[in-house]
Amino acid sequence: MNTSIRETLLGLLGGGATLSLNELAAQAGLPAGELRAPLDALCAEGALVLTRKKRYARPQTVGLIPARASAQRNGALTACPLDGSPAMRMRERGGERALPGDQIFVRLYRDGECELAQIVARARTQLAAFLRIETRRKGRRGAAQTCVTGVPCDRRIRHVIEVEGAEDAHNDDIALLAIDRYPERSEPMRAHVVRLLGAGSDMRARLAAIAEEHGFPTAFPDEALRQAGRMSEPDEADFAGREDLRGRMLFTIDGPFSKDFDDAVSLERAEDGSWLLGVHIADVSHYVRPGSPIDREAQRRGTSLYLPGLTVPMLPEALSNDLCSLMPDTDRLAMSLIMTVRDGRIVDHHLARSVIHSRARLTYDGVNRLFDGEEEAVPAEVRPALADMRALAIELRRRREAAGAIDLDLPESEFTLDEANVPTDVFLAPRGEAERLIEEFMLAANQTVAALARDTGTPLVYRVHEAPDPDRIRALSAFLAGLGLNFRLGAAAHPGLLQNVLERTRDLPAAGAVARMVLRSMQRARYADQPLGHYALAMRDYCHFTSPIRRYPDLTVHQMLGRLIDGESSAAQAAKMAVLADQCSAREQEAALAEREADDLMKARYMAGRIGCAFEGAVSNVVDWGFYVMLDNGVEGLVHVASLDGHFEFDAARCQLIRRTPKKIFRLGDRVRVRVERADVDRMEIDFLLEEDAP
Repeated sequence: MNTSIRETLLGLLGGGATLSLNELAAQAGLPAGELRAPLDALCAEGALVLTRKKRYARPQTVGLIPARASAQRNGALTACPLDGSPAMRMRERGGERALPGDQIFVRLYRDGECELAQIVARARTQLAAFLRIETRRKGRRGAAQTCVTGVPCDRRIRHVIEVEGAEDAHNDDIALLAIDRYPERSEPMRAHVVRLLGAGSDMRARLAAIAEEHGFPTAFPDEALRQAGRMSEPDEADFAGREDLRGRMLFTIDGPFSKDFDDAVSLERAEDGSWLLGVHIADVSHYVRPGSPIDREAQRRGTSLYLPGLTVPMLPEALSNDLCSLMPDTDRLAMSLIMTVRDGRIVDHHLARSVIHSRARLTYDGVNRLFDGEEEAVPAEVRPALADMRALAIELRRRREAAGAIDLDLPESEFTLDEANVPTDVFLAPRGEAERLIEEFMLAANQTVAALARDTGTPLVYRVHEAPDPDRIRALSAFLAGLGLNFRLGAAAHPGLLQNVLERTRDLPAAGAVARMVLRSMQRARYADQPLGHYALAMRDYCHFTSPIRRYPDLTVHQMLGRLIDGESSAAQAAKMAVLADQCSAREQEAALAEREADDLMKARYMAGRIGCAFEGAVSNVVDWGFYVMLDNGVEGLVHVASLDGHFEFDAARCQLIRRTPKKIFRLGDRVRVRVERADVDRMEIDFLLEEDAP
């Protein structure tokens, strides 16, 4: 859309104006026909709305709130305003029915509820579903008919689907469906089979369904694959104009199963004694040009998706696992940032396109074993550099901590899988010193690049984390007070105060619950076109630069930096950054939902084979219908209040359940022993019984 026409239309409809097409044309001095497409585009993105009287207006002018539809697992719909306001319970009146992720307009109703007014844009054209095949007969002598319906794998969608094109399917198969008709009050959904994903009992098929449900296709378009297939190994022609860093001692450190190595590190001493820290990132922008088939697909995905036993990459594997991967003993194209570090402070930097040659592919486990004294865990030639890197990482971390950076350090669950992708073990994987070392170096690089973009006026997709809402900080203070912990946080808490809470409660039984509550008190990090700062990291400037293989914002940052290095103007790109930032934020959120859903699925499947087994854990949350217990392996389940012996009351202020006679209290952090009563793989729910109350 022409930027000037867009601004003209938005300006004419400011100040509460509502105008028809002809009125807009007259005031803009343009033919009505030239305005139809721009107006349609503005309505499609939610900037304008067309009323029933065929007049255009800003949404707020007619009392509409732009939002995104969301849903709980029981199907209850909520509207999440795009301005970040709290979610509202949503009622549906009229024909259309919203699905999770749809862009919508709502009208404020009462008591914090809202009403669906209009569906602006559908979030999905496909979904995954379990197929239910039934044979029905019309009347006693009627011919038998096979009827196929679909039950969405996404349990938030409660609409049954009429399915066509399932001739080769079996009952309970999982299929990817293309939506032919969206649900309405009086009409069901209709869809046809795109392809079968596998049997409902197949864990790989279930994981593929989760990926597809959240908009991460498990197959690439043919044109993207063809383009990737035409690319070849870099040669001397590709090295021209690049800094040759192949003689430097640099290497990668990643997980044991990683295939896409997008960052390598190096460290040397300058003549004045300063450190020269090198962070070398795969130059994906050399291969993925804006507007190309691969670029369009990468932007649509927004990020790679990592599920247990299933990786859905953002780029075709010919790039992600080969040409763009910084494999050892191989020449690779990179974007290298050399930072001069003195006393833990970055005092200078140099950014350039480069060609590098990684000396080793190290793992976190191997480097951690080296730091624990096992010298043979890594090759001898990299040990001196690792010793220096260890010391520098400690300096950088101390300076960040002094600035007030928050370190939640919540370990995540990992799985051991058998050949059928069924989990045989679940365990928590804490971060070691090697993981923290790489984290510090990547944080330093991201901060340096963001500051460079600000100083040079380069348009960028920044990574921002705004200060918490004062109401949430007050809620956190009340929560801590209920635990008998009194902290003076204030309405505008400095991040150092929240880090102080974490440090002072680290050894308490409720430490895990406190850390999760601190996390909930903060806003969600997102992408933006302006450098709004990063609250949790206590940084003024921050962006994502270090993972262009697996995150589209990083690839965009590389493209903008390439223009800066080449001396090209980026002014024309500035207008795209805001829309791109919103898209990337939405895709990141979908990836987080998919990964959490996959973890819940695998945990439920693991516990389904352990009904009646006893485990130890800690009370992780207390609600009026019971309390949740997190086992030592990270699996969480509910002990329902109805299963407890006696009458318990919920004390919301202290977040505990109390039985008066005989006296019994369940608090956050209490250690308990439970037995597995139920594990529903379809609903991804786990129920526990206290061991002494178990039958």
